[in-house]
Amino acid sequence: MSTFDGIVKEFPHIRIDQFARNGAPPLACFLSHVHSDHLRGLEGYKSPFVYCSAATKELLLRLEKYPHRMNFAKGILESRKQTYRHLKTLLRPIPLHTPTDIELAPGNVIRVTLFDANHCTGAVMFLIEGQGKAILYTGDIRSEQWWIDNLIRHPCLVPYAQGIKKLDNIYLDTTFASSSGPFKTFPPKADGVAELLRKVSEYPSDTLFYFHAWTFGYEEVWVALSSFLQTRIHLDRYRYRMYRSLGESQAPDINDVAPLIGFQLGSAHSPGCLTHEDTGVRLHSCERGTRCHVFDNGK
Repeated sequence: MSTFDGIVKEFPHIRIDQFARNGAPPLACFLSHVHSDHLRGLEGYKSPFVYCSAATKELLLRLEKYPHRMNFAKGILESRKQTYRHLKTLLRPIPLHTPTDIELAPGNVIRVTLFDANHCTGAVMFLIEGQGKAILYTGDIRSEQWWIDNLIRHPCLVPYAQGIKKLDNIYLDTTFASSSGPFKTFPPKADGVAELLRKVSEYPSDTLFYFHAWTFGYEEVWVALSSFLQTRIHLDRYRYRMYRSLGESQAPDINDVAPLIGFQLGSAHSPGCLTHEDTGVRLHSCERGTRCHVFDNGK
């Protein structure tokens, strides 16, 4: 759970991942990803612009609260109720790995660079530079060694990694920075996926599986399970529509969704691992209550 108050002391005119009105109004806001603990205050948000990744923009505009999507699935609501649709003109997507100048006010310019946070689709870190200062805001990250090795060789971070320039501050996600309890040691993601696949392999070949992916961030697990079991994965129409929107986006840096929703191969469409048709698949990740016939028939 994010406890960051949104205030960056080196750049007091901006806010990150906190949109409730407190103190002087900011000149610009930034959103790292679409998990709910980073969206506080966005429902009634009216200004200024919010900068984020292109994938985050597409997902945010289509988010629906649980009661609304359930009522739509059951036919109680005639149309979808998208919580953050009012932000359509305020969201400003920035391509990843691209230093971008943002003028907050005349003579007040900051340079912002987005980096993949290894967390969920669209999740990014922000490198913010200006007025002789520089900070890195991580948001939620999964800091594995391969990811760090790749990060420190990025052209925009080499000066900081090699000591040529110095960061004034790192605003670090500390959700699991615990010295005791179940989070004392975090296994690499690959180890966790491998353990899951070993468990799955112990079941008969005609077993139907349900994987409860309750939020964004399980995309790599879907790909691994689909490939291992050689089956597509049934999603409810709401979430399938969310991921399909990424494939339909014209943003050049949304390039990690082909394994999920497919791609055009010549004149034919090569399908991804996700589908909203539940006939014949062995793996379900659909939200309960959305009229999946496997659940409706008690299977």
